[in-house]
Amino acid sequence: MKKEVLRMENVITEGNDMTNLDNFNLHIFQGEIFGLIGINEHGKERLIQLILRNTPIKFGRIYFSGLQVNSYRHTEESQNKVYLLGQNSRLVDNLTVTDNIFVLRKGFKKYCISKKVLANQLMLLLQEIEVKVNPRAFGKELTEYERCIVEVLKAIIQGTKLIIVDDISNVLSTRDLENFKNLLVKVAHRGYTVLYFGNHHEEVFPFCHRAAFMEDGKIIKVFDKKDMKEENVIPYTISFEDKDKKILEENRGNIYFHNISTENLRHLSFGVRPGECVVLYDKSKKSQQDIISCICGEKELESGSIELNREVIDKKNLRKKSKANFGIIGEQAIETMLFYDMSYIDNLSFLLDFKTPHVRISENVKRSIQREYVKELGEEVYVTDIKALDKKSLYNIVYYRIHLLNPKVVFIVQPFTNADMYVRRHIIHLIRTLKRKGISVVILTFTISDSLFVADKLLLMEDGMVKEEYLPDAFGSIKISI
Repeated sequence: MKKEVLRMENVITEGNDMTNLDNFNLHIFQGEIFGLIGINEHGKERLIQLILRNTPIKFGRIYFSGLQVNSYRHTEESQNKVYLLGQNSRLVDNLTVTDNIFVLRKGFKKYCISKKVLANQLMLLLQEIEVKVNPRAFGKELTEYERCIVEVLKAIIQGTKLIIVDDISNVLSTRDLENFKNLLVKVAHRGYTVLYFGNHHEEVFPFCHRAAFMEDGKIIKVFDKKDMKEENVIPYTISFEDKDKKILEENRGNIYFHNISTENLRHLSFGVRPGECVVLYDKSKKSQQDIISCICGEKELESGSIELNREVIDKKNLRKKSKANFGIIGEQAIETMLFYDMSYIDNLSFLLDFKTPHVRISENVKRSIQREYVKELGEEVYVTDIKALDKKSLYNIVYYRIHLLNPKVVFIVQPFTNADMYVRRHIIHLIRTLKRKGISVVILTFTISDSLFVADKLLLMEDGMVKEEYLPDAFGSIKISI
């Protein structure tokens, strides 16, 4: 007989933050990996916090390990035996793996700690679940994958009943993500329960026992393993296809990267035409970092050159030429590339000084830009406080800033990080808008995610060089070794 771990019945929450649950129902059993896919973000954070801690609810009941822990009539605001594993580390950087797992936990009361005993216990656990991590390594020395392993081990040692994994695919490479999923399967076989938040059914279905779609604060569909088929998902997803797709002209490309070599790049060569999108997929972040550092002028090329409209840009003039010709959209762009104390138009026109260094960006120029872009962006171009805007409008600023700057090529790093299904579709629309203007797009990613919806070419990289090249007709046959 299945043992219940978490049951939420008709839960309704209220508040002013618009992230409430609406008649929410969820039932998870011991040893189960339950996948939850958010069509939008509405209610997700409230759900996680409510599972972690029994805060007041407007209606419904919540049961944990068979006991009622919360209801609309009464709550003690107690904590449940739940571990949250998200994108931000919960480990202490200056403590070893062993200390993070054993010492920093509730109920550990020993004054004399035998490091040898703790290390032996950890090695037995590592052998049992068949993973490797250095027990003496400090938290700050761990890779993201190793950090996730340690946090899972910490959850086990703490006697956690439920492990919540929140959008971990945004920080793990494809290879590490598959290895981490295998670890979760082993953990589930040991009787631990996992609630896995994912972005795609392709990410969730292969290893979860059951899965559900969540929208507007409620579960809209639950899939058993036998129902996890592509045709059954169609009514609960939205189309990312481009109805206005134009065929690129077969002419000589305007940007070529010739034998680029740096610390982590080895004779990297590829070309991109105007309005074309090339996806550079690498299992590690190292090549991404080197490419961006070179484009920004922060790191010199060891060898190689970039050809731009038949003009050769080498390491001597790369810094000078990069500002006007290359654009960059970093990962989690709305968090790292916007100035929330500045108005919409000031954010939108922020990079124009690089494009036209001898022209002052006056108020008249800004008003002219507003009149031009109000046709595409609407009245939001006149907003003075961007903190009140939703995610789609914030991404508009980031991408239309590049649209206004009009560089020859824009490099986009992990564009779909922390984006729900509707925001991902909007980002895809924005990338297509740049392409239609004739801007070349290079997406740097270690998770393919939705990049193939905008890609005209996919380059698989390994050890700093291109290993395989795929065109759209072959995207369905892509095989990524892990």
